[in-house]
Amino acid sequence: MRNRLVVPALCVFLSAVASAPAQDVRVETQQQAQARNENTLEQPEAPEEVTDPELGDINVVSRQPRPKMFTFSTGQTFNYSSNAFLVRDDTESAFFWNGRVGASFVPYATRNFTPTLTFDQNWFRYDRFSELNFDSQSLQLDLKYDLNRDDTWYVIGSYAIARLYSPDASTGEFYRYGFLNGSITHLMRLGTTPINLGMTSGTYWRHGDPSLSDRVSGYLNVSAIYSIRENIQLSGFTRPELQHYTHDASGSSREDFNLTVGATLSWTPNQYMALAATASYIGNFSTVSERRYDLVTPSLVLAAQFAF
Repeated sequence: MRNRLVVPALCVFLSAVASAPAQDVRVETQQQAQARNENTLEQPEAPEEVTDPELGDINVVSRQPRPKMFTFSTGQTFNYSSNAFLVRDDTESAFFWNGRVGASFVPYATRNFTPTLTFDQNWFRYDRFSELNFDSQSLQLDLKYDLNRDDTWYVIGSYAIARLYSPDASTGEFYRYGFLNGSITHLMRLGTTPINLGMTSGTYWRHGDPSLSDRVSGYLNVSAIYSIRENIQLSGFTRPELQHYTHDASGSSREDFNLTVGATLSWTPNQYMALAATASYIGNFSTVSERRYDLVTPSLVLAAQFAF
């Protein structure tokens, strides 16, 4: 039912900012970039509607094909950041490259239930700030359950473990964390127009070592996808998120409101590859004034996958 090339990615910055813990900068940017990649290459499609002169409008039940057991994927992302260190003042811009390889395994699947185990390896390299270079690894289990036959309502529960480490052997691993997430998604088509809507509401808990970036959050992700042609889509997305930090370095009770707004133009010539250009604005509004920042990030993404 949905023709999408999913390229989950972990994308983080290192930072030497004295006013905010470097760890917080890395992990925060990693999660924002992961959300951007999902909005860039996941293109949900709602069931088609046909009109019968006697029966009127009819929803066509379109089931997704049975998922492949093994999927191997790669992605090359070229990014620009207007605020590499996520600071309020004296911002520094940078270009960076993210290379990714991943493998997914679906041990079995029923009509409504699909478990998926995914491993990702990432490399990040910056043009101006070589001290920001780092690598990451993650292992994630997703449990997807369809709430109706046409797959327009579904829930996903997932848990991931990840480690971030420097390519400099003298530094090595500098952060590891677990990420527990639960969400519900609804897909719909706007009448007979070539516009699909996707809405996801969820909550997550991030806990790590060190624990300065630990938080509990609730979010809403809304996207609208316009099909210019069968394999060309233009989409817009927004993601408001409320965040409560449990171990912030400031020692106070930190609450943030994070807002992402962006647009994507994607081309999927076949089931094996996709090319996309995306740009997003991210604003973070915090009860700790030093954590207030604005960020603009345009990106060019080339992704490919093979499944069997």
